[in-house]
Amino acid sequence: MSTFKNSLLLPAFATLAINAGAQTIASFTPVTPAAQTQNFVIPSTHTFQQIIRNGTALTLGGAMGANADFTGYVPIAGSSTNGFLSISSETAPAEIAVLSITFNPLSKLWAINNSGKVSLPSNEIGLCAAFCSGTVTPRNTIMVCEEVTNSVDINADGYEDLGWIVEIDPATRTVINQDGIGGADKLWAMGRQTHENVTIAADQTVAYWGADNTTNGFLYKFVPAVPGNFSAGNLYVLETTGLGTGTWKQVSNTTKAERNNTISASVTAGAYNFNRIEDVELGPDGKLYLTSTATGRIFRLTDAGTTVSNLEVFVDKTLFDVGGTPVQFEWPDNLAFDGEGNLWVLQDGGQNHIWVVDPTHTAASPAIRVFANTPTGSEPTGITFSPDFNFLFISLQHPSGSNSTPQADATGSDVVFSTHTTLVIARKENLGNGSVLPLKFVDLQVKNNSNSITLNWSVTGQTLPATYVVERSVDGVQFSQIGIVSTQTDPRNSLLTFTDKALPPATTGYYRIKACDANSQCLYSEVKSARIHTANSWIKIYPTPVKDNLQVTLNQAFTGNVAIKIFNAEGRQVYQLNNKYFGAGDKLSIPVTGLSNGSYTLQVNYNGLTRSEQFIKN
Repeated sequence: MSTFKNSLLLPAFATLAINAGAQTIASFTPVTPAAQTQNFVIPSTHTFQQIIRNGTALTLGGAMGANADFTGYVPIAGSSTNGFLSISSETAPAEIAVLSITFNPLSKLWAINNSGKVSLPSNEIGLCAAFCSGTVTPRNTIMVCEEVTNSVDINADGYEDLGWIVEIDPATRTVINQDGIGGADKLWAMGRQTHENVTIAADQTVAYWGADNTTNGFLYKFVPAVPGNFSAGNLYVLETTGLGTGTWKQVSNTTKAERNNTISASVTAGAYNFNRIEDVELGPDGKLYLTSTATGRIFRLTDAGTTVSNLEVFVDKTLFDVGGTPVQFEWPDNLAFDGEGNLWVLQDGGQNHIWVVDPTHTAASPAIRVFANTPTGSEPTGITFSPDFNFLFISLQHPSGSNSTPQADATGSDVVFSTHTTLVIARKENLGNGSVLPLKFVDLQVKNNSNSITLNWSVTGQTLPATYVVERSVDGVQFSQIGIVSTQTDPRNSLLTFTDKALPPATTGYYRIKACDANSQCLYSEVKSARIHTANSWIKIYPTPVKDNLQVTLNQAFTGNVAIKIFNAEGRQVYQLNNKYFGAGDKLSIPVTGLSNGSYTLQVNYNGLTRSEQFIKN
């Protein structure tokens, strides 16, 4: 590989000619590149809204994990204002939180409808660790990548547990079983490496990714036997001299041993080391773009089938003049293209800037800007756009815990960047400063009764709404009106209530309140859930969330062998009690203090039948 250019100060460039007059997300004046401070510094034309941060309680149990990384927006029915936000945690064990989010056109703010963690059944897929970057696939699933290859096989299935690509369905928060055999699986045929990300062609006939490794930073290509199904197909690695042309060399990937040892097979095939490929993206020009993070370069090439051509350095490690300030381009990590073909680059290392590279950029005529200076200690991760490219979703990983300076976001709330935080960014005309009632919901409570759900709430603020609309969802995504509460008294001094008697038994209901004034300006409450326990259920459990002891009431007598089990969110059994007889009305107290915080399922097995109830341990 050729050496870097040494401290070459390239000339400043004029204002980029990007759809002159159009105010897109890429329409901004560059910020002055600078060392990190406690604030998130972005152009004055843009704003951000905090979506969630590490430790925030999730509506389906547990809390938002640490080390937020890939932040994938998955549209529902192609919507740019209603979708799922998948956030990976680069931790061990790994986690993925999926939030159902909607954009309110009146307030111009995003809201979380529900949130929960993806089930990662270790008995089926083994351990998961270090979910780093990933992709939103053309069929609206999420692929996440493990950045470690530690040797362990806890479920004894013959596959090393760590170092794979995993595909999940955000709507069900489950790992997809692509091969149709057994339960969930990782994408074994795509091989085992230290991944960061993966990208899928629009027709789903090919996938590309690289190995995030200093000595084995190889570029891979996978051609599935059936487009869209990545459980079987041909695996290739690139052999090249570094610039110009190259050849795709096939890597055997049929047996478990071959799939476990992709790296050694790639070395034998003569694969080229790009030195830490942390992201690969298909550009709107049809070319493949990849970061060589350790060398500070972004390469691009044309895939010609069995060979590649036009392999070149698109952005080199050098100094650029950004608004009169020389700044080093280095450590490129995550990439994403916007609707105009601009390449957004997240920097890992150094000053951790967010860059935007115009498609016309060349070494002789540079067109590169700094969009953001990130908070002290943080690394920008993610990154995806809404389909209309008005909204950018991103996370800030590991900001300094000593940061204490508040910064107002688009909601007007103070945000302190002292822990892992997920944001949405947009131009100010698209985010915030909409029609918002000067009102705040206080202490919304949703309680389950024997055959109904009761909602209680109160409000504070200056405006007295004419009505309160109660909305319910059974999936946490699509909400519909189920009632209206009108009041002639001041709700700031009283408790408002509504009872839902129509929720089907054994169904979880998600509830929110919409406050509207006489001018049809509205504000939504947070979303809370509840579930009816009926006499037909075998068991009733309380409280949930639970801290110390879970109380279990049996609603019928059991005269045969009964097993009561508890499973964690990964499907691993953490408790079992066997007994041959329980009387109707018997009560059990199960200590759960030793369980980690999160979502659990209590299961009763009796005469070959099973009944389950979920609970949350806090």
